[in-house]
Amino acid sequence: MKKSRVLAVIMAVLMMVTLLPSMVFATAAPSGTLDGKLKVKGTLAIGSTLSADYSKVKPEGITDDNVSFSWSLKDGDLLTEVGTDKTYKIDEKDLDLPIVLKITGKEETGVSGELTVTTQEVSETEEEAKALAEKKKEEAKAAGTSEEPDSAQPEETTEPAEETESADVQENTGTQGSTDEQESADTQEPAENPVVEVNGNGEQSGSQNTDETDASGDSQTETPASADTAADATEKNEEPTYSASAYTEDGSGILDFGSVEEGYTEIPEAQMVTITNSGTGDLNFKEIAPENFMAADIDDAPLKSGESVTVWVKPREGLKAGEYKDLITYQTEEGADVFFEADFTVKEPENKKVEDNENNEQTDPGETSDPATEKIYKLTANPTELPFDDLTAGYEKVETTSTVTIKNEGTEAVTLVQPESEFFDIAPVSEVESSGNIQLAQGGEQTFTVQPKLGLSAKDDPYVEELVFASDESTEASATVTASVMVKTETPKTVTATVKPEGPLSFGTLEQGYETAPDAQTVTVKNTGTEAIRIQLSVPEDYVVGEPSAEVLNPGDEAATFTVQPKIGLQAGDHSGLISVTDQNTGNALGEVRLEFTVSEPEPDPDPEPEPGLSVTDSLEFGTKEEGYKELPDEQTVTVTNTGNTKIVLKQPSSNAYTIGTLSATELEAGDNATFSVQPVSGLSQGEYLEDIVIANDANVEAYVNVHFSVTKKKADNGEKANNLTGIKKPSDIKDLPNGTQKTQKALKLPGTVKITTTKGEQKASVKWDVKGSSYDPSSAERQIFNVKGTVILPEGVKNPNKISTVIAVSITVNGYQGTEAAASDNKITGIDSNGKYDTNTKITFTAAGAGMDNTNPRKGDTRYQPKSWKITETRTWDGEPYTATFRVSKPGKYTLKVTFGQQKYDGSSWKDTGTQSESTVTFTVSQAAVLTATPSPAVTQTNQKSAVQTGDSTPIMTFVIILIVAVVCIGGILVYRRKKK
Repeated sequence: MKKSRVLAVIMAVLMMVTLLPSMVFATAAPSGTLDGKLKVKGTLAIGSTLSADYSKVKPEGITDDNVSFSWSLKDGDLLTEVGTDKTYKIDEKDLDLPIVLKITGKEETGVSGELTVTTQEVSETEEEAKALAEKKKEEAKAAGTSEEPDSAQPEETTEPAEETESADVQENTGTQGSTDEQESADTQEPAENPVVEVNGNGEQSGSQNTDETDASGDSQTETPASADTAADATEKNEEPTYSASAYTEDGSGILDFGSVEEGYTEIPEAQMVTITNSGTGDLNFKEIAPENFMAADIDDAPLKSGESVTVWVKPREGLKAGEYKDLITYQTEEGADVFFEADFTVKEPENKKVEDNENNEQTDPGETSDPATEKIYKLTANPTELPFDDLTAGYEKVETTSTVTIKNEGTEAVTLVQPESEFFDIAPVSEVESSGNIQLAQGGEQTFTVQPKLGLSAKDDPYVEELVFASDESTEASATVTASVMVKTETPKTVTATVKPEGPLSFGTLEQGYETAPDAQTVTVKNTGTEAIRIQLSVPEDYVVGEPSAEVLNPGDEAATFTVQPKIGLQAGDHSGLISVTDQNTGNALGEVRLEFTVSEPEPDPDPEPEPGLSVTDSLEFGTKEEGYKELPDEQTVTVTNTGNTKIVLKQPSSNAYTIGTLSATELEAGDNATFSVQPVSGLSQGEYLEDIVIANDANVEAYVNVHFSVTKKKADNGEKANNLTGIKKPSDIKDLPNGTQKTQKALKLPGTVKITTTKGEQKASVKWDVKGSSYDPSSAERQIFNVKGTVILPEGVKNPNKISTVIAVSITVNGYQGTEAAASDNKITGIDSNGKYDTNTKITFTAAGAGMDNTNPRKGDTRYQPKSWKITETRTWDGEPYTATFRVSKPGKYTLKVTFGQQKYDGSSWKDTGTQSESTVTFTVSQAAVLTATPSPAVTQTNQKSAVQTGDSTPIMTFVIILIVAVVCIGGILVYRRKKK
């Protein structure tokens, strides 16, 4: 081929490439009213993600950008909106409820109207969803439905920040090879404020079109091989496979139990089979009950991939003569079955063979028995299996007793023979029936009690025994009941716990005088035994130990914790300690925690600033003497201490009214002290001798001691009677003060005076109360009973020669906090008008406001009303704040909104339900909204548009324009070149 022709072909191809998007560019964006049939893609099972399928929706070309979404749950007459995104992820709360998808056209994109589709009920698993879909299809066919219900189509969904799942999407129309495009969608979480739609007739209607669909249970629809490609296969996630295999002990795949003679009482020994999960998914085995053999169930837990389990198999007791070749099949919920053969031969007894031969010889071959006179012997048992609860070795009593009823279903009366059992006690129900033989007439019944015998020892496999109820009349009349019980080894009782950390808790080292303690550290106690423990702690003197988070720990409970922290103000030295953790019930030691903390000596200041200081005894009281006294009051001692950091020299103090002793020391180093004595002088005349005795010093530090001595005028002996104290009347106890009463004399209603008795009669005396020294805590909510001490001040002229105590005490009771009672009448419903009028298009949002819910600082005893649920036609509940809901009523009528409030009481740490409830209601009316017909916007033409036509295609056109220009230039160059050549 010539070069010119090659170039021409290349140019032609390039021009064709540039023309490929021409049809796309010419296609207009979808415009018009929504019509056709809306479908839902995805599996209607918990955890799956749903999206809209527009394959049969008109106008063609509709995408997620042309519509808005509303996903709702249909529960009777209520529609609860749970999402408004383009996809919706099915949650556990959706189980057994249909899902309604409503799409509404966005008029700004040229699309109007709405379509609605309702799915089948949500299933728990994909398998259940598939089965439900098949069932609905069969029901539709049986009902003669002309159109087969649509199926929810599976699609590829993307979980945010999670693993991505892929699945082929195929419309189930019966046409092979028609596969929907895979779409990617974000999962939709439920809306914060769900919208509930109420429909009086229980149906959901859209303004344009509503289709009822059921959902396919498949999480992935299998695409025919003709439609698959290699590229598609690489994009699919690998599904788990389910398969299993069985291996006998000899590797033959057959369990041969040999042969026995009919009437055998000893069952051949059980043989073992190993079953292995050879697939990639977990296998859940169903219960197994072969007709002629007994086999162990695999029901402990799912069998993981690659794991094996060993089961036992053995023949049943009482099999009739014959050859038994049974296929023992273990079935799984996933459909993967595993089977093996079990062989067992029961021979006919020799004596029976002889009797049969003799009977055959005596029987006339020409004679036949009359079926009408044939005797039938038949016994049945109900139930046929008696599994008992597990027992523990050493049990002394069996709590469970089972019963079995034997019925005569033959034509003749029989004498019932009660079986003897090695492992089980069997007895007729009544005493009368237990004496002698038990006769069963035709159709008669006899009930027996069965329970495991006492003293069975523990073993790895259960005690299994076949109890055969026979009759004297015929060997054929028998009923077999299989009883089984497991006896486990007794678990020894242990009282143990782990205390962590196991090593010492170190709080480091701080200098003496520290003002902030080291951070508290946490200790955990975990019950590792079989019995409950009650935690008891030993508290070291130098540490603060918090209360355990739980005083009692049962086996399996979360670990309890407590905190440890050194005290503030410890002196220099080693302050190691030990916390012992014991069980208060048994006294057993559970563990211990060693504590380490050191306080170091303070570092001396190398050049301290002189800070002189002195402390002196506060005051001295020498009492009262009558003028002319001869006996002096006892001398008292004054102590002077150098509290500064420098040396101080003291000067000897002096006084005219007091005799001052000599200082024991005049030079005091820092921390040293000196003493001197003080005593009133004799011969003082009447008067009050109140004086500050000053201790002068070279540092000019103010230091003095206040002393007092009283001398009264000597009274003439004129026969006047002395006024001496004879008693003090104690004030009455003070009761029922309100909680929170202030800690003052006035608030506590303490009297200012009390009555005293003297030799001259009664009179009043003042009292000085020590309110601060009482134990009363005004911040406590508990009831408090405490004493306040007071000192009686005797009036002028009253003597107390008998030294009667002037200290009195009054008992005061402050009531406990009773709590603030919230009134049910204060419960409110806001956001909706009482007797209000709304239409079917109105979304109504209301809020339930419970009385006392604004109590942010509750005290023990306070009450409140918490919103619990609301109801129009169906009851809806709140899990917590905000107590708000939104609903829409789609059928005209008069409705009542009822909100239920539950009373709660604060126990000091949390709010607790009291069981008391209150209801508030609001009645409103809903009318039919006007039906609006949406008119599509007119198509934009070249005469009235200024911007480019929106085609819905995002293909870059500039690339093709450049290729077209290059092709034209090349073709023109070739033509010019050929002309010049000619």
